[in-house]
Amino acid sequence: MQFIKGLIAFLWLFVLPVVIWLQCFTESEFIFNPLIDTQLPPGFTNEKFASIKPGMTKAEVLKILPPPESLANEQTSWSYGNDGAAPFGDFAWFQFHIHFDNEGKVIKTVRQKFHD
Repeated sequence: MQFIKGLIAFLWLFVLPVVIWLQCFTESEFIFNPLIDTQLPPGFTNEKFASIKPGMTKAEVLKILPPPESLANEQTSWSYGNDGAAPFGDFAWFQFHIHFDNEGKVIKTVRQKFHD
């Protein structure tokens, strides 16, 4: 019984603080909320982004997602997401891209993770 109490004390005093530090301050992905450190416009969600499919027009995309805050090239690419939204710690953050062809139809969507 003494061994189990000692093991529990060791976990609380040494292991747990290291795990918390590794999770919160090493630009890792926060497992409970991966988008915790990603600044996104109101109305943007992972689920809505995942519903964007090749062949959709810009007008159809705008019915699902808010207008992008940053345009890499307004004609061919829309980008969403910036670093720095977490109220504590420094986590990985994501950027979401929608690429269009010359006719304004979706070619592909890309989700990037950054550890910076």
